Amino acid sequence: MPARIIVRLEPAGGRPPVPPPHTGPAVNAVFLAALRDTGERDLSSALHDTRPPKPFALTPLLNERDRRAGAAGKQVRFEIGILADSLTAPVLQALAATGDVRVARCQYRIAAVELAGAEPYPELLTAAAPADRWTLRIATPVAFFTAREEGARRVRPFPEPEWVFSDLYRKWNAFAPDTALDDTTPQIITENLEIADYRLTMGEHLLKAGVPPVRGSLGQVAYRIADTRRTTPEARACVDALVRFSAYAGIGDRTTIGMGYTVPQAR
Repeated sequence: MPARIIVRLEPAGGRPPVPPPHTGPAVNAVFLAALRDTGERDLSSALHDTRPPKPFALTPLLNERDRRAGAAGKQVRFEIGILADSLTAPVLQALAATGDVRVARCQYRIAAVELAGAEPYPELLTAAAPADRWTLRIATPVAFFTAREEGARRVRPFPEPEWVFSDLYRKWNAFAPDTALDDTTPQIITENLEIADYRLTMGEHLLKAGVPPVRGSLGQVAYRIADTRRTTPEARACVDALVRFSAYAGIGDRTTIGMGYTVPQAR
């Protein structure tokens, strides 16, 4: 069952710490350490070692405006997207049992752990509408990385519809094989989706300490069905379900270290 967990932090000392510009890898370390240190060592190791798609997504430290937390931020949080039914309970229990955490060089105390939303996959699909246009707000940089067999390793920072929705479709099938999407969904993704509008800028995101940050897109992007006559209401509803799913899964690569945090916008 997809779920979204908000972890609110407060300073562990008297003076609020000033986080570094990039906290994605540090939040990933905190998340896995919380599981490991509260009796879920095997689960922590499995989440670290498993190959993508992984059953969770993370944000870096964020402020109340969904921007990087800084010295002026009154509220600091990170969020966890859960994609596998079996993961929600142990993650909530581990975070509830965790007190102080160190994010990069900053000491915090977990002030609250909130289950912000949870929707079983069948309900995500049932609630979907046969829309023909969708808008996503991309709060942390999104990018797609080429594979080794595709030549020199490159970063593709633009959220092309085929890349975005093919990735969401792959994750849905990995974690909800019993809630099948319409058979024509892949065809819509590869042949009938286009960008309707966008307001994007480039931002940097750190993947690993000691390595230069990569660049990705931030902002807002709208997608639409190019020709609704070539679709069915059932298939368009499946695309709508994938958009709703993006709130939990994120979009693009490296979502487990804070990239691609996405908020679907109301129509």
